[in-house]
Amino acid sequence: MADPDGILGRITIYPVKSLDGIDIDDALVQEGGSLAGDRRWRLVDLDGRVVNAKRTPRLHGVRAAFDLDARRVRLEVDAAADLPPRCRATAEEFPLVPGEAGPCAWLSAVLAMPVLLEERVEGGFPDDRDAPGATVAAAATLDAVAEWFRLPHAEVRRRFRVNLEVVGPAPFWEDALACPAAADASGTLADRPPAEPRRFAVGGQTWLATGVCRRCPVPTRDSASGRDDGLFRAAFESRRRVSLRGDVDAASWGHLYRLAINTRGLSGPGPIRRGDAVCVLP
Repeated sequence: MADPDGILGRITIYPVKSLDGIDIDDALVQEGGSLAGDRRWRLVDLDGRVVNAKRTPRLHGVRAAFDLDARRVRLEVDAAADLPPRCRATAEEFPLVPGEAGPCAWLSAVLAMPVLLEERVEGGFPDDRDAPGATVAAAATLDAVAEWFRLPHAEVRRRFRVNLEVVGPAPFWEDALACPAAADASGTLADRPPAEPRRFAVGGQTWLATGVCRRCPVPTRDSASGRDDGLFRAAFESRRRVSLRGDVDAASWGHLYRLAINTRGLSGPGPIRRGDAVCVLP
């Protein structure tokens, strides 16, 4: 058997969209390739429109600690949050349910707008409905971004919110899975339509890499205060351009403000664990 291309080093799920994630040792992959419990809940306003950190930077200041077995969440306002005193609610624990018993009133006070909690058990609320699988990046990719901006690794993880981190491959390894450059018979890159996206396996589960994630304003902001760094995107794209791999076809990207890959599951429900081998498939 060929050596693996990497090892699954971290699994992170985000139970409520735009709130903190939790690291777990194993996960159940659902139909479509999403992870059970990931983006299972989301916030909406009274008109049914999604309330997320992209729309409402105040969400950056909310810290959440989850007990998914008990379906509970503890919420508090980060000390660094850029919020007025009237929005600094006392830390409190709630069941993850809609209505008065759940966290909606607390969140409504902090966000200064009424919000409701919605739940979808199967598949959750993915950002990309055509590619609802786990998001994936090499751990070295996040390390590179941390070095670019001299940020703690935990801060980079909180900004980019990747589900699966793969230890072993070089930075931006995942780009070549989603957007591989075509090569002619001699192995040189050719001026021809891009090659097909690659399949990869984690343990016994298989995904198709469907594209490199376009990023919203969230990664440009401090994950605790919500304050925006107006130069972040320009600096990110400049660094990305310099580090773009030769085996990647980025012609269709439009811009380089992209990181990690979207995926679609191919193998149906099943488990994965930290330490599983990661293999790019022929």
